[in-house]
Amino acid sequence: MAGHRNCHFVTGAAIFYAFLVCYVHAQTLLLGACPSPPMQSNFSAQDFLGRWYEVERTFVMAEIGWRCISVDYREESGRIRVETASAIPFRRSMTAVATFTPNSPARIILRGEGSLPTQSTNYVLMSDYENYAVVWSCRNVDPPLPISGLDFLRNLSHTENLWILSRKRTLDADVREKIYGFLDTNAITRRTLRPVPQDNCQETSSVTPS
Repeated sequence: MAGHRNCHFVTGAAIFYAFLVCYVHAQTLLLGACPSPPMQSNFSAQDFLGRWYEVERTFVMAEIGWRCISVDYREESGRIRVETASAIPFRRSMTAVATFTPNSPARIILRGEGSLPTQSTNYVLMSDYENYAVVWSCRNVDPPLPISGLDFLRNLSHTENLWILSRKRTLDADVREKIYGFLDTNAITRRTLRPVPQDNCQETSSVTPS
């Protein structure tokens, strides 16, 4: 009986940890290890800068209730600052500093600014710079405790975030289908994607919050 109780405790702890990781990082929890999709080849960080609009994304806790979401990548004081903003029903925003890694420029390290700074790694999977971009992040859920025998939990689950971005508030159907085809081919789930409302939006200039 004690063995069964220990087994239930270990399993329960693993499940709790997985959901804790999902909660903290505001990502979608999925079974198996992270897939390994190709990143954008010959990525140009300079061409990627500018304003994007979120047209579809997975769940992001910090953006609950946000509409008309824009994402601005801009050079500022020698850094690349990223501002994600919503103007409706009232202006809200969050900022981060982006680092494009030299040996793998399509890999973006984001360090959040504010009272609770966070760090995440995103990957630009595909973009033509002028119309669309697909940004993705993934994190394998490790065992909750460094206990011998829990190594089998290492690749049981992972968390993902996925954003489909556009230079305008809409995205052409043929471009959307092209993106879906890429995701399906590379085992990236899109069943948790949700449209981001971009109708009746008022265009705003990018303003860094105080």
